[in-house]
Amino acid sequence: MTTLNEPRFSCIDLFAGCGGLSLGLKEAGWRGLFAIERDPMAFETLSQNFLTQDAPYASFEDWPTWLPKTNHDIVTLLKNESVRKHLRSLRGAVTMMAGGPPCQGFSVGGRRDGADERNSLVYQMLDMVDLVRPRIVLIENVEGIARRFIARPGEASTSVADAIIERLSDLGYTSIFNVLDASRFGAPQARRRVVIVGIQNCSILSGDLKTTFDDLLNKAAVAVRQHWGLHHTNSVSAKEAIGDLTGGTRVACPDSPGFEAAVYTKATSAYARAMRRGQKTGSIPNSHRFSKHGERIQALYNLAHQTQPPGRLSKAFLLENGTKKDKKVLIDASAVVSTITTHPDEFIHYAEPRNITVREMARLQSFPDNFHFYGRYTINGPRRKLDVARCSQVGNAVPPLLAEGVGLALRNLLDLLNAQAAAASPAPTARHHPKVSVQEEIFSGIVAD
Repeated sequence: MTTLNEPRFSCIDLFAGCGGLSLGLKEAGWRGLFAIERDPMAFETLSQNFLTQDAPYASFEDWPTWLPKTNHDIVTLLKNESVRKHLRSLRGAVTMMAGGPPCQGFSVGGRRDGADERNSLVYQMLDMVDLVRPRIVLIENVEGIARRFIARPGEASTSVADAIIERLSDLGYTSIFNVLDASRFGAPQARRRVVIVGIQNCSILSGDLKTTFDDLLNKAAVAVRQHWGLHHTNSVSAKEAIGDLTGGTRVACPDSPGFEAAVYTKATSAYARAMRRGQKTGSIPNSHRFSKHGERIQALYNLAHQTQPPGRLSKAFLLENGTKKDKKVLIDASAVVSTITTHPDEFIHYAEPRNITVREMARLQSFPDNFHFYGRYTINGPRRKLDVARCSQVGNAVPPLLAEGVGLALRNLLDLLNAQAAAASPAPTARHHPKVSVQEEIFSGIVAD
């Protein structure tokens, strides 16, 4: 049971990126302890939104003094024996360790390389789990993490997810596995993600635990939509998501001399109103810089609007019109978008012949507009493998609405497990008060449309 001087719902965020997971968990009532992110650009975004005096989502108030508030590489940290000692000292004081290790080696949208060195980073996370022993472990990743790599002769075929669950079992965690779609929680994006949850000293068998957690996720999806004034089941379309970022007066981009941005138009959908967070019509959205398209690309986009149906453009059409790019999607205004990647030039705006902007990417990922992004807008060439520009920060992030739903479901699961443990143990006579559910605690007084 939690003591009065212990954070009741404390969380460590690993591979934190710009902070999508941290934002969603904060909205669900979790309190950040600290976050680890290697890239300085992504960490600046996280810092400006969570750690500074004027941060819109101030969090991590109990950040430990032994860990400087800067970008860190988890591999380097875990080689430091002093850091390992400090991590061991957190045993019993951390409710959850969460993270989305880099997915490029797992992703079916990439080269899917079983030898990609980034695949091993998930095991660094498990090493930290071993040191800290949180009550809950949450690992989020692409579906490819559950797909088996082709085995070498004489070796058994296995997936990284299989290995994670086996390792968590060795550490005393009962694990469950879910595939979630971000659109279920109100994000305007059909983004499917694997969620692996490990519970320490769990009193429920894994089969029953999965059934219970699935039910809690269903309730959390409705609660998150209710929280932000969205319809309790209807999907949010692309037009509903970014329509107020479309058609506004072109102006000079505030943070990019020589580039244009545009001002907000009126927000007409519940989703746009929820995302605006006080940003006024006529003001300039953050990170809403328009790309400069050459004549060939501009002609391609005009032709796509005139002749092609919404959806992924055919390779034949792309080749015939002078581009070797094999993926470009003409967004369907009336539907959720497909998975947002780190490449804004893969998505053509549904109403205008241009790429979507970083702010539009962020909206489709369910980042609110007062969550600002920092660093370069885009990076091409060799530096792309080393630096995380704004477009990559957004594309790699956990959608905050998805994170909020998972965080809420985990709070409810933890309350359930604690109640079962208390019921199974003799308790001293005490005056009891009715327990308020997490949904009532966080979302009281909020009514859905």
